[in-house]
Amino acid sequence: MLRAAAVPLALVLAAAAAPAADWPQFRGPGGLCVADDTPIPTVFGPDESVVWKAAVPPGHSSPCVVGDRVVVTGFEGGLNVVLAVDRATGEERWRRTFEGPPHRKYFHVDAVPALPTPASDGRRVVAYLGNYGVVALDLDGEVAWERRLEHPGSYFGIGTSPLLVDGVVVVSRDGATEAGVLGLSLEDGEEVWRIDRFDCREAHASPFLWENAGRTELIVPGTNRLFSYDPATRERLWVVEGLTVFPCTTPVADEETLYHAAWSTPNSSGRSFWEAGFRRSLDLTDEEIEDPRRLFERLDADRDGKVAYDEVPECRAKDAFGFLDRNRSGAWEVEELLNSEPAAPGRNLMVAVARGAEGVANDEHVRWTWKRGLPYVASPLLYRGRIWLFKSGGIVTVLDAETGEPVIDRGRLGDRSEYYMSPVGASGHVLVGSAEGTLYVLDATADELVVEHEVKFDDELFATPAVLDGRVYLRSKSTLWAFGAAGD
Repeated sequence: MLRAAAVPLALVLAAAAAPAADWPQFRGPGGLCVADDTPIPTVFGPDESVVWKAAVPPGHSSPCVVGDRVVVTGFEGGLNVVLAVDRATGEERWRRTFEGPPHRKYFHVDAVPALPTPASDGRRVVAYLGNYGVVALDLDGEVAWERRLEHPGSYFGIGTSPLLVDGVVVVSRDGATEAGVLGLSLEDGEEVWRIDRFDCREAHASPFLWENAGRTELIVPGTNRLFSYDPATRERLWVVEGLTVFPCTTPVADEETLYHAAWSTPNSSGRSFWEAGFRRSLDLTDEEIEDPRRLFERLDADRDGKVAYDEVPECRAKDAFGFLDRNRSGAWEVEELLNSEPAAPGRNLMVAVARGAEGVANDEHVRWTWKRGLPYVASPLLYRGRIWLFKSGGIVTVLDAETGEPVIDRGRLGDRSEYYMSPVGASGHVLVGSAEGTLYVLDATADELVVEHEVKFDDELFATPAVLDGRVYLRSKSTLWAFGAAGD
């Protein structure tokens, strides 16, 4: 049930205000996307609770907040840009550009060059630039070192962000010439170690450091599998097999359990496949979903019995045109649409993996699984004992983290576009936004879907917000915003 709640413009406190801190990487401290002791404004948007806003080069990377700087990346005029603005005022502090070879044409309508989020240890900022490599700068923008790396060749951009672990920059490079996970020295950029993964193809999940009650593990999703490594020795600790072929989400965890939820088009079928494939461009009827021949007739504009690439509107199905063209004829034929079984091995599945797993961990170490409402890019949020999942089309699923039982089973938000922003848990609320620019503040404590605030931005919302010190730092495609209390 979707219920709107009127909320006054006020700060809602979960606890006393915490001192100023950093949001040092993708999804914040620990990669958990939680700022539970941080007071936030519950009503904010382009015309409300704005502390400052700053123009930034186009991109979808999330803000990295370190010291008195907010750092983002962008791509403008053929150049990679790393930019820092003043945390208090939004005034630009420095900008550095890096020119790599031209980016190849991406197949996904939403792919852009600047996707990975910078990471910082409080002394240096590290940025992964897809067609250039990894660069490290000090907080004044001076380049400490560069590590040139070839573009991995991905047709969907570079979605994985760097992770800093004990003085090492960890970068996932599945699908690249040197396929694997690289460990680069934070001091000089030299390669310290490498985990070969030549059996993994393109993936966009970011590495995650799981500090559980028994040990510390480096978790890196890959093709059809979820891998755990010892960060000290790089030995594989365990693997869960048979998962999605194309993971884009990053796991989350508490001290006892790691949660991984991922979905991709090649592993979908039936209603899930058709709704996901055409949602952003066509309102499919129930008849078209149940009988794809009706959909084929609508797409076949010239009535030649085939659907050519140019006859398909911009949507995920067009991005995956070659996957559906199974006989490689250059066009879709009706039999190919009728055969909507998964085009790749593996399953779209969420797994809850108990700590202490060893070897192949598919059975006794998987506490529970879940199949419905899985996210494509928006990573799951573990917040106050619940797992929040946001699927394309505005589908919201909330699970009890202990049992896997649904609290909210596929509720609906009003904006039914894509959801790439990873949700953030803050002071009893969940913040999430759509690709078409709708931002929601949801009640994290209710047993039904409660929208506390909804606001529309005139720009795309892909980046995950940084929430700390009473402010929400939100990056749209070309603007960086700081929201806070009135008079902040």
